[in-house]
Amino acid sequence: MSAQIYPFERHVGRPTNRVDGPAKVTGRARYAAEYDAPDLLHGVVLSSTVARGRVRAIDTAEARSISGVVEIYTHENSPRSARSSQAYHDQVAPPGTPLRPLQSDEVPFNGAPVALVLAETLEAARAAAALVRVEYRTEAPETDLAAKRGASYEPPKKRDGIKPPPKPRGDAPGAFAAAPVRHYGEYSHAIEHHNPMEPHASTVIWEGDGRLTVYDKVQGSQNSQAYLASVFGLPEDSVRVMNPYVGGAFGSGLRPQYQLYLATMAALALKRSVKVALTRSQMWTLGYRPHTLQTVKLGADSDGALLALEHDAVAGTSRYEDYQENVVNWSGFLYGCPNVALGYELVKVDTPTPADMRAPGAVTGVFALE
Repeated sequence: MSAQIYPFERHVGRPTNRVDGPAKVTGRARYAAEYDAPDLLHGVVLSSTVARGRVRAIDTAEARSISGVVEIYTHENSPRSARSSQAYHDQVAPPGTPLRPLQSDEVPFNGAPVALVLAETLEAARAAAALVRVEYRTEAPETDLAAKRGASYEPPKKRDGIKPPPKPRGDAPGAFAAAPVRHYGEYSHAIEHHNPMEPHASTVIWEGDGRLTVYDKVQGSQNSQAYLASVFGLPEDSVRVMNPYVGGAFGSGLRPQYQLYLATMAALALKRSVKVALTRSQMWTLGYRPHTLQTVKLGADSDGALLALEHDAVAGTSRYEDYQENVVNWSGFLYGCPNVALGYELVKVDTPTPADMRAPGAVTGVFALE
């Protein structure tokens, strides 16, 4: 009687072509910024040059003189969207108040959007954006996690799928103090940025009668669809979001990013199709794996068996959202240990909100423990 062959045995260890592989390597795959439409406008985002403050004055007169410029939106003339903060919470948003581009004069981080230039050609939009003059009322930014460590706090509420560290078991501090062999270490895990092949971009096609077809660089089309419907008060069946191919995302594409909001806002206001693609430098103003400071205490007997384990982490988040991960939770069950105490807190700094990135939290905490 022949042995039964399970389905996975037909594939494990065998070379397998990616379904989208040939299209991507030959250039046939079309990404969000590569779709066209009649009467398409090109949008260029102007980014702030200060890390914290407010826009004191903004002059667009010279930029508007460029041939082909159709409109320039700033916080002074941007169409208003939903007033409720809850309307901006996408399906994976952390607690807090999500970013509302061009809805106020506040500058929450370096590179935040302060204007959107729309023109008949990308070249005209870029030229005009370079002529927009912005004056800021600056405040001293706080971006040093270590300097603000004393202001850390427990996250006020947990994200879906994110659990607080489990309660202590045993007496970790006492067991550590009495252990024959002790280790104490302090570790810093630096910020790590996403830099996928495809920058974030959105092409919003105006179909008439308030209907939109959106090509978005996103890992969840339904998330972008629900977000747009909520923010702009649209019926969900009037917004169709598609992303046939994603040129890498690694977590940065889980949430709708600010170019989607800006492109849709402009399309609805001007009743024209609009494309907004972020530059490679603007990709640094999106989500990233956050900076963390960690301490690890290990107590063992003379044979190396663990008697005590204490693991504490402090992570950075933006001022406007409480991004959090399962950083220290893993330490409680990776190794047998009768006495375990784990702690996790946040510090608000003047940076964008971090984002999930390839095994979010796990690799950050296991790095220090190992």
